[in-house]
Amino acid sequence: ILLGYTITNEDFFKVPGIDYLKLRASYGQMGNDQVAFDRNNNGVIDAGELQEYAFLSAYGLGQYPINGVVATTLQETILANPNFTWERANNYNVGLDATLFNRFDLTLEYFQNRRDQILIQKTGSTPASSGISSLLPPTNAGIVTNRGFEFALNYNGEAVGDWRFRAGINGGYARNKVVFMDEIPGAPDWQRMEGRPLRAYLVFQSEGAFRDQAAIAENKIDYSGVTNQLLPGDLKIKDHDGDGKITADDAVRGNKNITPTFNFGATAEIRYKNFDLNLLFQGATGAAFFIQTESGDIGNYLKWSYDNRWSIDNPSDRYPRLASRGDTYYTGGNFGNNSHFLFSKDYVRLKNIE
Repeated sequence: ILLGYTITNEDFFKVPGIDYLKLRASYGQMGNDQVAFDRNNNGVIDAGELQEYAFLSAYGLGQYPINGVVATTLQETILANPNFTWERANNYNVGLDATLFNRFDLTLEYFQNRRDQILIQKTGSTPASSGISSLLPPTNAGIVTNRGFEFALNYNGEAVGDWRFRAGINGGYARNKVVFMDEIPGAPDWQRMEGRPLRAYLVFQSEGAFRDQAAIAENKIDYSGVTNQLLPGDLKIKDHDGDGKITADDAVRGNKNITPTFNFGATAEIRYKNFDLNLLFQGATGAAFFIQTESGDIGNYLKWSYDNRWSIDNPSDRYPRLASRGDTYYTGGNFGNNSHFLFSKDYVRLKNIE
């Protein structure tokens, strides 16, 4: 459904400086039949993840000893869901287009997308002790919303002699939010996916490093669940729940994932007679990503890691000591997912000049 109203076509609308003004709105519903389980959480449908036959039970062959003889067995590997269907997206959009002072072209848009009937397995509310969590069929129960805005402003300069100048800026902001994803009921609120962006990072918060043995002696937090012995240069982890010890409950789900929330660009054109110069700038903000390498005995360290490290000659209370092939609690295992290795993806670059 599309609606548009060019208000400058009306006789009563005579506003100096507004040469053109159009208001518009739209609503649409779309379906997605490429329903899948994103098991590796990479946002791509990989081999074996598509669930086009989820309305059927799946069986697999196995082996089991019966009366002392190994027999071939047939077992149900996943239950059927005869009612599963497409994902559904409801899209809303409002915007305006305008020309101002016969020089500026302006476009503003606000959009909202609600995607429901997302295919998930209800493993969160089904305890593993039930023995059937791996057999659960796909269910159209997931819900995710996405909201944001876009804008574009272009300036068409008036020619001054042999000179001509044009410029423009544009940008778009979008942030999604998980509304329902069937999570574990006992999970702490600060670790839940609901209310946060899809695939937001769950990490332990870094608070610097233990500079020396004296800093370790002053420490009041119990690290026994993390390491048998703290050493100078080890990473400090924030006791988020305040229980006096570092446990899995201290991991925090943030508001960033690998996808930027704001993308922007700027263009400029300068023309003189038969010569012209065109510039294109591009940037993005709001995303983060992990940089962790298996270094040491197996390979070189990144220069940043080497330059920003704790060492005996250069002790630091900000950067931890280097690890060899993940041999520390903060580079391997459950506590390797920490904010020290989570870096901003914000950037601005001159993409093109000609």
